[in-house]
Amino acid sequence: MRLFCLQVVNFEQWQEWALKQHFAKVEVASERGPIYDRNAKLLAVSVPAGSIYIRPRQIKDKAEAIKKLSELLGVKPSIVAEKFDNKSPFVWIKRQVPRSLARKVEDWKLPGVGYILEAKRYYPFNQAASSLIGKVGVDGIGLSGVEALYEKKLHEDHLQTRVVRDALGKTLQFASGEKESFELPRGEPLRLTIDADLQQIVDEELERGRQASNAKAAYAVMIDSDTGEILAMSQAPALNLNSASTGTAKELTNKVVETVFEPGSIFKPIVAASAIELGLARPSDMIDCERGKFRFGKHIIKDVHGQGLLSLRDVVVRSSNIGMTKIGVRMGSERLYKSIKLFGFGEPSNLGLPGESRGIFRSDKVLAPVDVATHAFGQGIAVTPLQLVRAIAAIGNGGKLPKLRLLQSDEPFQSKRLISEETASMVRDMMFGVVEDAHGTGKQAAIKGVRVGGKTGTAQKARAGGRGYAPGSYVASFVGFVDATPIGIKQNISLIVSIDEPKTKVIYGGTLAAPVFREIMLKSLKLLATRYELRPPEIVEDALPKKNFTTVSYRPA
Repeated sequence: MRLFCLQVVNFEQWQEWALKQHFAKVEVASERGPIYDRNAKLLAVSVPAGSIYIRPRQIKDKAEAIKKLSELLGVKPSIVAEKFDNKSPFVWIKRQVPRSLARKVEDWKLPGVGYILEAKRYYPFNQAASSLIGKVGVDGIGLSGVEALYEKKLHEDHLQTRVVRDALGKTLQFASGEKESFELPRGEPLRLTIDADLQQIVDEELERGRQASNAKAAYAVMIDSDTGEILAMSQAPALNLNSASTGTAKELTNKVVETVFEPGSIFKPIVAASAIELGLARPSDMIDCERGKFRFGKHIIKDVHGQGLLSLRDVVVRSSNIGMTKIGVRMGSERLYKSIKLFGFGEPSNLGLPGESRGIFRSDKVLAPVDVATHAFGQGIAVTPLQLVRAIAAIGNGGKLPKLRLLQSDEPFQSKRLISEETASMVRDMMFGVVEDAHGTGKQAAIKGVRVGGKTGTAQKARAGGRGYAPGSYVASFVGFVDATPIGIKQNISLIVSIDEPKTKVIYGGTLAAPVFREIMLKSLKLLATRYELRPPEIVEDALPKKNFTTVSYRPA
């Protein structure tokens, strides 16, 4: 009678219990879509990894299992033991370890201990563009950067599969319907405008510059001035995304778009361009720079090097705060505010990157006269490196503000005209003078064989509380572009380099940031000349064979 009840009367109930014992549902991280650079080089890809688990109720020798797992994974036995005290029937010990490591678990043949294959994110270029690409958590969800921004595209829902177990709780197989194997769901691929080769150059030279300056951090962004495509985005020190020890919110911050700072003198070409476009100034206008000291209301505005009469061109070339103050006064608060706004400041870019700042830019309605003066030479306003390089690109490309782009697309590139080609040409000449003239502040950015236009800047950092400036804290910057048509590259590339809190005797942008700019641009030109078999500039002729060349645009597919 008892047997009859078990096999017939209560069959469905006992069958349900048996299935629960022999099958368990486990959620396995799906395979995210790969991320490529503009030349189809892999920047991020999902690879198989082993995730080790236990079924505490099935463990026969708890002490042995704890000892083996702690030795295998290199963690304290006490940490492993805590997981054994979990009341859940299924507990992860460590997810996404190397498959070779996870496979050793099988050799132990310990009841209740096993592993499952999951997808783990791997970054072939390690720290290259790490703050931009972002990180994926152990659960397969994007935590920062592009990985988080395009989560819906890159990520498919995780797979819930049944695990077939034996009487000891050991996994025998995975079940998907009647099949013994399964394929992980896979997200869509993503192709960025980043050039992995250029990105590595920027990363390496930026870190080298940061170390040479003994600086807290450094930032750089390289863009195509005409199309607005981001070619490289870097910060130093960089984060190696393949390291298991990384991942705090602070570590994952993309400082290029989240950090704001007073730009200082690198802002002067933008104000000069606006004044010229409005018909309020010409490059030849003579301005009294007051021998380096100028009383403005209750304030004293100073120049590092005292000058007398200077043309507006030389005001920019020699970086006179007093000269720019007088240009700001000519413009007045309303026109100055509208002009700065027109160049994209006070608003985030269209990239939509997590945490992107719009900067700090007050309305003209609340600007005091001294604010008009200081804004004209880059103080009292806070910007991001991304905003600045985009604004300078508008001068470099002939007067159009490009819409920034991070994803490769067949859609037409977009831009809006801010200033005339004539105005842009005048200001470019000023920026060439910063590098080429005897009194220019950016001579260390010069590259023989091509023309470099730029602007140096050294700005004090605001106190953490927001009032006044922190003693001894500066940001040294250089922003500019290169005319590489003499070597056959028509592409106009703009680049900003900022050194944050250098600890050196000399803290000027022309001394610290300009040489880094030069090295990045020099190596980038060598790369592009080699890639497209063009004649290199004179500086690299000894390294590459001379040959006939054709002028082309840099548009890698």
